[in-house]
Amino acid sequence: MRGIPTVLITVSPEVSAQMRPPRALYPKGFKVGNSLGRPGMRELQRHVLRDALMLLTENTRPGQIVTREYTDYGEQYDPPSVRAAK
Repeated sequence: MRGIPTVLITVSPEVSAQMRPPRALYPKGFKVGNSLGRPGMRELQRHVLRDALMLLTENTRPGQIVTREYTDYGEQYDPPSVRAAK
């Protein structure tokens, strides 16, 4: 196998699923611009980053998005849904 292993951290899982990334993490409820957590939440940011990097060692299928919940983030957010193409 050649190439650089990649991990996507997404706050819009529906949009990301259309692109079929090799591996992806969806921190459930995180807002756009806060894909690792809010500013100043260093421990939470480390936790999300570690979880994303752990996906490199797991056998994920292309397009699979792993969802994790992080209660330390606080107020949850629902990402916008994708409209079907006409």
